[in-house]
Amino acid sequence: MTPLRTRRRTLAALAALAAVPMLPARIRGAGAAAPPRELCANGTSFERPLAMPGRDGFMGYYDVREGFAVRAAAVAGGPMPLGYVIDEHGRQWRNPVLVVPRGTAMRVTLDNAIDAPTIVHWHGLTVDSRNDGNGFRLAAPGAKFDYAFPVANRAGTYWYHPHPHGLTAGQAHRGLFGVMLVDDAEDRALAAALGTTRGDTDLVLALCDRRSDARDRYAPARDDLVSGYLGDEMLVNGTSRPYLDVGTRGYRLRIVNAANARTFRLAFRGDDGAVLPFTLLGTDGGLLARPLACREVFVASAERIDVWIDFAGRALGDSVVMESLAFDPMHGERHGGHSAPAPAGAATPAPADGAAAMTHGAQAMPGPATADQEAMAHGSHAMPMTAPDALPAALGDGVRLSLLQFRVRRRTPASPPPPTTLSSLPSPPATDGDAVPFRLSFAKDRWRINDQVFDMAAEPLVVPRNTVQTWLFRNYYTSMPHPMHLHGFGFRVIAREQSPDFLAPLATDNKGRLPTDLGVKDTVLVWPGESVRVAIDFACTFPGPQDYLLHCHNLEHEDGGMMMKVRVA
Repeated sequence: MTPLRTRRRTLAALAALAAVPMLPARIRGAGAAAPPRELCANGTSFERPLAMPGRDGFMGYYDVREGFAVRAAAVAGGPMPLGYVIDEHGRQWRNPVLVVPRGTAMRVTLDNAIDAPTIVHWHGLTVDSRNDGNGFRLAAPGAKFDYAFPVANRAGTYWYHPHPHGLTAGQAHRGLFGVMLVDDAEDRALAAALGTTRGDTDLVLALCDRRSDARDRYAPARDDLVSGYLGDEMLVNGTSRPYLDVGTRGYRLRIVNAANARTFRLAFRGDDGAVLPFTLLGTDGGLLARPLACREVFVASAERIDVWIDFAGRALGDSVVMESLAFDPMHGERHGGHSAPAPAGAATPAPADGAAAMTHGAQAMPGPATADQEAMAHGSHAMPMTAPDALPAALGDGVRLSLLQFRVRRRTPASPPPPTTLSSLPSPPATDGDAVPFRLSFAKDRWRINDQVFDMAAEPLVVPRNTVQTWLFRNYYTSMPHPMHLHGFGFRVIAREQSPDFLAPLATDNKGRLPTDLGVKDTVLVWPGESVRVAIDFACTFPGPQDYLLHCHNLEHEDGGMMMKVRVA
């Protein structure tokens, strides 16, 4: 064991002895054991058919061919109180899945019919700053905002959601989000090779969570603003405990983590309890160059994955459950200043007033121990038991969750495996010069980037246009995971350094990169104590200075100011 790791674990253990009594109740008990009927994955009752995108309605497919208007509004009879609505030719779409051919000239009018300012951010798209929906311009209640931009991105699963600073989390949680599928020749070729049909064997799955006693409300407590707003009810396409009847063939699943703060460790489990293999086809910014065999992947808030799961060989009557396996979420950690070591080479941030260092938020799971629980111990950390009076109002990050049951109900012809080449993915750009550092920390009750909290009027980080840079995200040991998102530009993950021990079995190369690090990315999860290097090509064809944002996509952290302005000029 290295001296650094020994020191890290010793400090964490000492911090735990000193700090646990001071923790806020929800963080102290995050992920604590709830009644088995709530958490036991094998005992989950799947009661409702999955809401499937159709020709219209909730999450209906809307083919973008010309300009259209979308209304942010209160909606009745849906799974969430707010939604994006398109009314056209006597039909209505709510939170539509926008299907956009690459090269389309998008013309969209946002009509704000809610009681607060809002704007739509086109997450993952390369657009100019006026059309980015970054929150610098807002549509007031009753006002409209016009967008006009070409869709230049390669085929992939993107999404759209609000971005008014300080209000994003509440608006998204109450239902303002949707999925966008960009289509191109490579994606159509893959569909032909796999024999998939959109809405049947090519499915969109949007994951999020809600609090069952407050589905229509968003009322975070102080602890929620620190750790992120988590629910006790998991939704897939707005459906709780859903099932889907499938045939004995392969299915393409385009999965979006639309939760405010929850990270999923996604896997597929058969009736016999075995975790099944699946194939990763793509990540945030589209298809990988080649398919990658996997058994599990971490998907943080705002990340997307494109997977192929094959039910051939399953008997009629079998079922397969998409789960989030248990893991140590490394929550329950607030930066204490003096006792928390910083990543190598990073400056020490200002100490948090009165804040004590926290130990990792590992949880005790109900029922007998399983192999999944091995991943919950980070290093040699003990897993503290939680007193009954500390039980959270929501299920903590890292608990084992059953999300969606696939029921094998019909015999169908087998489908071919994914082709060995999926796309002409460019190589990561070559970078010159030193890495630009970004320290992720907690001080004075606020999450920070480079020790600063977002200020709309502050001087931005200026990046020369048409340059390639390496950015280095360094997360403090006593922090918590942060999914870092950059507006306007995709990037490539180069390496992970000093990652938590439980990530080692998932590494795809000697750089420590995970399956979800491959391909073009716009969001990357940075764990406590970890450093992540990314390469970004700031090629920019838009005239004049362009202002974008870098922020944590834990939406409570974003609203709290864990964000900074980036100007490309």
